[in-house]
Amino acid sequence: MIIDTEVHVLYFARWYDNNPEITPLIKHYTWHEHDGDLLIAEMDNAGVNRGFLISYDAEDTRWSAEQKGYGMEDFLGGRKYTLRWVRKYPDRFIWFNTIKNPKLYDAAALATRDFDDGAAGMKLFPAYVSSALTDPGLLKVFEVIRDRGKTLLISFETLRPPKSYSLDEYLGQLAEVSARFPKMKVALLHAGCGDPLKPAGQAVMELVRRFPNLYLSTSMPGEVWDDGTEYPFPNYLRRMETLVKTVGANRVMWATDWPWFDWTYKYEQALNAIRRHAGFLSEREKALVLGETAAELVGL
Repeated sequence: MIIDTEVHVLYFARWYDNNPEITPLIKHYTWHEHDGDLLIAEMDNAGVNRGFLISYDAEDTRWSAEQKGYGMEDFLGGRKYTLRWVRKYPDRFIWFNTIKNPKLYDAAALATRDFDDGAAGMKLFPAYVSSALTDPGLLKVFEVIRDRGKTLLISFETLRPPKSYSLDEYLGQLAEVSARFPKMKVALLHAGCGDPLKPAGQAVMELVRRFPNLYLSTSMPGEVWDDGTEYPFPNYLRRMETLVKTVGANRVMWATDWPWFDWTYKYEQALNAIRRHAGFLSEREKALVLGETAAELVGL
C-alpha cells in the first residue's frame, strides 16, 4: 500500500485575478480548482492507494498568507469542501482537520465534532494560532486526541521569531507534550521544518529518536525545496537519505503536499523519485516509507 501523508483539495488559493503581480499562472492552484476528483485521478495514475487529506480554511492559514502578501479573501476551501470529497472517496482519503485557535474557540469541542464526523486526527499550525504547544487550550485538544486514539499532525511553518516561537522553543515544548502524552502519535510535517542537512534538522531528528511516538512526514523536508524542476530531485533525495539513516524508515513517511508543488513536479514524479531513484533504501525500507509506516501511524 502506498500512502501520501499530506494532500489537500482547494477551490482556489492565492487567487491570480486579485494578485497578478505576485501570483504566477504556472502555479495552477491560483486559478484552477484542485478538487477530489482531480486528486484521485493523480493518485490512480501514480499508483497511490490512499492519502492523508488535510483541510484548513482562510482563517486557519491567515498568518502564513499575510507573510506572503495575501489575505483571507485569497483562499477558498476548508472543512465543508473537503468533507464532500472524503465522503465521495471514503476508501481513499484519511481525513484530518486543522485545530482552531484555542484563544477564540472551544477547540477541544470542535475536535470532538470532527472525530464524530470521521476524522483520523487533527493538524496544528502552532505559529498560526500564536500558541505554545503547552497552551491550556491546546492541551485540552491533545487530551481529546489521546482519549479517542487519534493522531496529531504538527507543522512548524512560517516561524517569525520574535513574533512567533522559534523552532528550538517549539521542539522543547514538543518534548514536554510527548512526555505528557506518550501514547498520542504525532507526525511532524515537512520533517519538522528543520533542514535535515543542517543543525536545525539534526535537532528535530534527535527529538524523534528520543520519543517513540514521533514520526516525520516528508513533503518539502525542512521546509526547503532547492531542486527546482530537476528530476529526480537530488537534494530532496539527500535529505530523505539523512532522515531514514538517522531515525529509521519506520518513522519516516512519504508526502507530496499536493497541489502546492504542481509547478515543480508532476505527482507521479514525486513518487517515482523514491520508487525508482532512492537507491539508499532497501525494498523493505521503501515499503515502510511509502506506506507501511503511515498505515501504522493511523492504525490501518
